[in-house]
Amino acid sequence: MPIHRRAAIASLFLSVLAGPRMAARAAAPATAGPQADIFALKVDYTASSILGTAEDAPRGRLWRSGRSLRHDGGAGGRGQTLIVRLDRNIGWLALPDLGMAIESDLSALDLPLQALDGNGGGGVIQIREGRERVNGLETTRVWVERSAGSGSGFSGRVWVSDQGVIARVDGEGETRGRRGRTRIDFRDVRIGPVDAGLFEPPAGLRIVKLRGADAAAMIESLEAMRRLGRRTP
Repeated sequence: MPIHRRAAIASLFLSVLAGPRMAARAAAPATAGPQADIFALKVDYTASSILGTAEDAPRGRLWRSGRSLRHDGGAGGRGQTLIVRLDRNIGWLALPDLGMAIESDLSALDLPLQALDGNGGGGVIQIREGRERVNGLETTRVWVERSAGSGSGFSGRVWVSDQGVIARVDGEGETRGRRGRTRIDFRDVRIGPVDAGLFEPPAGLRIVKLRGADAAAMIESLEAMRRLGRRTP
């Protein structure tokens, strides 16, 4: 998986999952008592995704339901599916062209799980900056900043509707000491029930179970093999 794509996916997960049970700081004058969680998802929905701003920017599809997420994408005829089950602390990266799906706990994604599980911490700051209409949705623009202290983090803006639907992510992410800037737009949002079967690994693929750090290393090795394959006449 190219580094810029990994950074984009990492920031996507941070933005859509890092909201539950976290305290938010307001740019406007503070009000007494805790603020309602702006990222709490109140509906199931699907949306198309666009990674970047170029005319030929990679496109994909997003599904969200409760604490589950799926994103289908890829380029050059080599699709990939990323599935996160926060309720089970598990995720899959499905690579159909290789006939396999990598299964791992969510530590491979460098997410602030202690905060997601309501235990506090996570090193995440949220600052609400104002209202803005983006990709057909009325949203709140939120500055999000997270530093894990281990060479990983994200800083940038997320546009989110009152129902918890993400309209745009724009910022810089760092994964294991390597930085990348990303912008992801989500359009054509359709609110409604989502098939729970979409949040399981696709049928017919060999499941390779790895621990978080091992999964990250294997993903990089597979990407290196893909690059070599593209250079071979």
